[in-house]
Amino acid sequence: MSYDIEQLARLLSILPPAPTGWVEAAQTLPQLRAGIDHLVARAGEDAELRARIVANLESALAESGIAPTPHALAEARRRLGT
Repeated sequence: MSYDIEQLARLLSILPPAPTGWVEAAQTLPQLRAGIDHLVARAGEDAELRARIVANLESALAESGIAPTPHALAEARRRLGT
């Protein structure tokens, strides 16, 4: 089955709006990923700093401007290999 752009637009307009939480997550994910990238890079350059970050990850995220949400903590732990 093939659809043209008008048909797709009509079908999409029928859908309900995305939940607010999904929209907010989509807006914050790029900043979250960039912040964790920076933190992981710093941790990779300095073993002592890495140990401090791992020991108190919530504070390290907060000091980096990242809200230490369960998702952010899980992603940081995964990226740090802890």
